[in-house]
Amino acid sequence: MRWTPLALCMLAVVPGSLAAQSNPVVRAAVGLAAEGRGDSAYRLVSAELSRATPGDSGYVEALFWRARLAIYGDSAERDLRRVAIEYASSPWADDALLQLSQLALAAGNPASAFELAGRVRSDYPGSDLKPGAALWAARAAFQIGEPRSACALLDSAASEGAADVEFANQVQFFRGRCTAALLAAPPPRRAEGMATTTLGGSTRDTAMSRPAAAPPAGARYEVQVAAATSDEAARNLVDRLARAGLAARIVPGAGNVRRVRLGPFPSQAAADSVARAAQRVAGGAPFLVRVP
Repeated sequence: MRWTPLALCMLAVVPGSLAAQSNPVVRAAVGLAAEGRGDSAYRLVSAELSRATPGDSGYVEALFWRARLAIYGDSAERDLRRVAIEYASSPWADDALLQLSQLALAAGNPASAFELAGRVRSDYPGSDLKPGAALWAARAAFQIGEPRSACALLDSAASEGAADVEFANQVQFFRGRCTAALLAAPPPRRAEGMATTTLGGSTRDTAMSRPAAAPPAGARYEVQVAAATSDEAARNLVDRLARAGLAARIVPGAGNVRRVRLGPFPSQAAADSVARAAQRVAGGAPFLVRVP
């Protein structure tokens, strides 16, 4: 996937500003890109990244903006994932997750887009990107056949982003799909092999194909191989990975999405190694998820 400079920055208009550019070098790079000098902007922020100390605020900021100024989608995705996973407590993590959701939807993976946008709302409840995340999650929900979830998310987006007229117009456009006939249709049948359990007072669907093992002490990362919209597809992928010696499990997600995951693993290096192995078996773009 190839983008023109700053295309990532303009994938969506959402209420709230982009992550602030506190570094003057990054501000200069963004200014260059706005003038159409994308290559110069990318080189400038890449040079700043090479000088920064990994883990420092300036390093994370430069990493985030290198992704936003990238020409190629794969390099942008790699940097955005690093921000979202390695620096999940940084001011740029919620924005990185939202951009990853947009990339996933553009690449034809609405299930992953739905999950990523949902994580913005669940993991960063105070984020000013929550209305935009609701809009993108709704768009993905329509594509995975979850109109009720989509329309509920659009209602949230309309309420939370009402002050932004342009954004409200975008939401209203998609709300046009929430017709009475659509919402009166029976909900999709729960796939076989799914049961309803109560966890912490809330009800959710739980995959029964294989029990999920409790994470070992000190585990930090899991590898998400894919997100499926049917129990059969998820089980088939688990079986395929098992034949290659990779023990995967199914983790239920919002909107009846089944997430196929490996791990947990005690280090990012271990998880990276398994992610590469999973990609050779299943294709796609497996990614790391940080767990407590």
